[in-house]
Amino acid sequence: MNQVNESHSRASDIWREVASLFRPPGRLPVAEAIRRYMRVPRGANTSGPWESSLTPYMIDPINTLSAREYDAVVFVGPARTGKTEGLIDGWIVYGIICDPADMLVVQMTETKAREHSRTRLSRTFRHSPEVSKRLSPSRNDNNVHDKMFLDGSFLKIGWPSITVFSSSDYRRVALTDYDRFPENVDGEGDAFTLASKRTTTFMSSGMTLVESSPGRDITDTKWRCGGTHEAPPTTGILSLYNRGDRRRWYWPCPHCGEYFQPVMDNMTGYRNNPDFVAAGQAARLMCPHCCGLIAPEQKRELNNQGIWLREGERAAADGSITGTPRNSRIASFWMEGPAAAFQTWEQLIFKLLAAEEEYERTGSEETLKAVVNTDIGRPYLPRSATEQRKSELLEQRAEPFPRRSVPDGVRFIEATVDVQGGKNRRFVVQITGYGEQGERWIVDRYNIRHSLRCSPNGESLPVDPAAYPEDWDLLLTDVFHKTWPLASDPDVRMRLMAMAVDTGGEAGVTDNAYRFWRRCRSDGLGNRVFLFKGDGLRRDRLINRTFPDNTGRSARRARASGDVALWLVQTDAFKDRVNNALWRDTPGPNYIHFPDWLGRWFYDELTYEERGSDGKWRKPGRGANEAFDLLVYADALAVLHGYEKIRWPSAPDWAQRETWLVFPQERSGETASPELTAGAVKRRRRKKKLRTERAEDNPWITSGGWL
Repeated sequence: MNQVNESHSRASDIWREVASLFRPPGRLPVAEAIRRYMRVPRGANTSGPWESSLTPYMIDPINTLSAREYDAVVFVGPARTGKTEGLIDGWIVYGIICDPADMLVVQMTETKAREHSRTRLSRTFRHSPEVSKRLSPSRNDNNVHDKMFLDGSFLKIGWPSITVFSSSDYRRVALTDYDRFPENVDGEGDAFTLASKRTTTFMSSGMTLVESSPGRDITDTKWRCGGTHEAPPTTGILSLYNRGDRRRWYWPCPHCGEYFQPVMDNMTGYRNNPDFVAAGQAARLMCPHCCGLIAPEQKRELNNQGIWLREGERAAADGSITGTPRNSRIASFWMEGPAAAFQTWEQLIFKLLAAEEEYERTGSEETLKAVVNTDIGRPYLPRSATEQRKSELLEQRAEPFPRRSVPDGVRFIEATVDVQGGKNRRFVVQITGYGEQGERWIVDRYNIRHSLRCSPNGESLPVDPAAYPEDWDLLLTDVFHKTWPLASDPDVRMRLMAMAVDTGGEAGVTDNAYRFWRRCRSDGLGNRVFLFKGDGLRRDRLINRTFPDNTGRSARRARASGDVALWLVQTDAFKDRVNNALWRDTPGPNYIHFPDWLGRWFYDELTYEERGSDGKWRKPGRGANEAFDLLVYADALAVLHGYEKIRWPSAPDWAQRETWLVFPQERSGETASPELTAGAVKRRRRKKKLRTERAEDNPWITSGGWL
């Protein structure tokens, strides 16, 4: 009889196990399931429940893991936030109990994968009854890297390698400590792309999770935030964050009720205290709206009142959310150290100040970088970059000159032109005025974007300097033949002394630049229009005239037969000169004046490049540097004409203000157009007759009308 009952009991157990395989997924939110079922190890033999009230900022990221409208969840945060415990371990427990499916967890190394399995997952499984009873009892089904469950689901704990990311399909893939992964896994690509491929079979039910503190270098040290939640340009997890909907963590101010981000920028009260412990104890968060101070003991309460906002959203003091959120298939979250549950502000500030002191003492940035990355939760910007030229300082020097006018100290003006290709093709024009002893003024800056060519419906077509030689004629009508009003007397205008054009760029630009100069020469302007090119070789002379001749070469980008004068410019040497001039802070010799109508973009261009230890200037990223380049060419053009040899106040005619002025009566009749002899270039000081030209003889003078 007992034997019958025992057999019946075994059969019932088998049927229950079989029936459990057909049970639909649990309807619990992921965070609620973790709170209910997961026991968090507190050592080898003790455990406790997962407390969402300790890390309330984890609830939304965790619950988003089951949202079908997203393909991936990205969480960026410092250490001591509980992200691995909630997102990785908690998601595993949820999947085992509520929604079984194959899952891959990838740690940064094989050693870390083994450690995670043995010290975290094995203990979590052992202390969580609902998990332990679902483990397969077979020894062959469970080892350090592979776990099998009674329902047939499989958990793999691996590390970044192409063998781990190949062949097998997983409904869930989790990548932990992502910024410590190699950027290129075995030459096959980044880990996120490889991991996401493993989930595509499951369509909308597949999910990829990535979590990490920032660890990659900022690729553009001159970057400026383009959105309220945008992260600096880096590879790694912040690159994935920027692809997503860019959520940031907000607290309501206990004083005014407005929402703000608990980030290091809002931390105050700890500077200028030599006692780092006391400085940490004095640290407070300041509300940027009302300047109210928030004490450390208020952190847990405010975390429980906090909310995640996507880029484009705004929370009012009454809690209502408005705005148009950024849409993405990636839900991305980023928080900083002041909100981290398991690190006090006192600890955070002490580490930061100690790391800064070490940098000042030794020059080493390694400790400081580690604190910024793992304790604050930000990508690190090297101190050498922060100490580079600051565009804000130059912008503060801007003077209230009338827009696009010639200030009183200017003796002559030059035009320098950069040719931009790609999708945003254009001529970039900058007008620089020179006074005595190197003092100069930015007179104008504009783009020529539209050509005189028209579409079938009569609309002006964009310029294409590489494809259309006739587009270069705009440099005569809209630059060379233009005049600029004097700031003190707008009825009197000033014409250009000379123009220099950069010949570099995409295929076709150099060839068309040569054609343009040949036309200028035939029009008698060959001594006032110059073609420049950066010299790749270091030479003793700053500028060298060459006559390219490639008639004997079959593979050539431009046709040159030795008839075009091309000036090779030592750009690094000139950039050193211009950089020194930029940082003279009082008017006088070599001082550069800026008009106040230019935007911040102009000063960003001036300061974008960085000088390396080898003396070469380079762009740290893909930002614009046209203002700096065009100032360099303006300096080269002045040197080319012998500007540095002038003994002021005695100056040749080409450096006299009156030579280039156009008076109202001249504009109504004949317009004086001095034919520059380039006497300094030819080392001759004799005068030449002034060439005259009727403005009305040129029907295409547009004064910038096509800009």
